Amino acid sequence: MIHFDYNDGNYMIDYNSGQITVYDFYYSCFGWYMFDLANIWGKGIDWIQFEPDADKRKKFMEDYFEIVLAGYRSETRLDQSMLNTLPLFIQANFMENIIDAFEVMRNNSEELSCRIKCIEDDIPYMGFFHEIYSCEEPFEYEKRNK
Repeated sequence: MIHFDYNDGNYMIDYNSGQITVYDFYYSCFGWYMFDLANIWGKGIDWIQFEPDADKRKKFMEDYFEIVLAGYRSETRLDQSMLNTLPLFIQANFMENIIDAFEVMRNNSEELSCRIKCIEDDIPYMGFFHEIYSCEEPFEYEKRNK
């Protein structure tokens, strides 16, 4: 069982004890542990993404992932042979994110059309004060179209 959405918004750290509590298991499913680890690696980029020095970015990610692995190994056995597949799983995770972005665009075509119209017609404030604001939030649109 993997979390499938492990990111900084889905855990809490008790700074007194060091205990980490993970939550939001809505997307959890059966899969390879390496997929979760690749996702965590990808989310780690957010902490250092604006550093212009590639060597500093690399060093940060090595240190970051070493800590992630220590925590992970405290709960689950992980062979080096599996860790050797990390680049492959990072690519798979990256492709899944691209597909997800296209799916979100497809499912929210009405909202996307509204946003484009606001830009094209120079409707200020994202159309909030205009009759065009009948566009729905993505969640409401999704519920209505299922």
